[in-house]
Amino acid sequence: MNRPRRCLWASIAVALCFTGFLPARANVPDGLTEIGAARLKVFFWTIYDCYLYSEDGSFRGIEPNLTLRIDYRRSIRRKELVDSTRSEWQKQGFYSESDEPWLSKLIEIWPDIEKGDQLLLQVTEELASRFFFNGKVVGSISDPAFTRHFLDIWLSENSSYPAQREQLLGIKKNRP
Repeated sequence: MNRPRRCLWASIAVALCFTGFLPARANVPDGLTEIGAARLKVFFWTIYDCYLYSEDGSFRGIEPNLTLRIDYRRSIRRKELVDSTRSEWQKQGFYSESDEPWLSKLIEIWPDIEKGDQLLLQVTEELASRFFFNGKVVGSISDPAFTRHFLDIWLSENSSYPAQREQLLGIKKNRP
């Protein structure tokens, strides 16, 4: 490869690093295999890319080490994220006032999101939710019911985004 072409590719690689694109396995625990990936776009805005992982690359339901990774392509305030969580639970028909302590906890542990940030949820051995922000643990919610409700936003048959659900579950292959 000639020198100008190498410089061009190096420049592109550097530009991608500074525009918020993360390597394919950024911050994913070792030993996990991707089940599927999806991109959420609303009109012409890309909101995020998300990836689902398990120990063997298969989805069998909520189980230890199931991991959802979300790479954000837009800045979003934490209150908007929590309000969207509540809204999705309402759409799926399982929201109640008793869920508010979970949502309050999310306000405490989630930061405001900037373009290029990453949130990751990993299911623990006790089926609790452990959250990571850009590779660092930011908090957890120990109730397995929360874990199921939260992941149902993406994985339930009642998901607001059925095409993305199919991609995450590996039913329909399509890379973001």
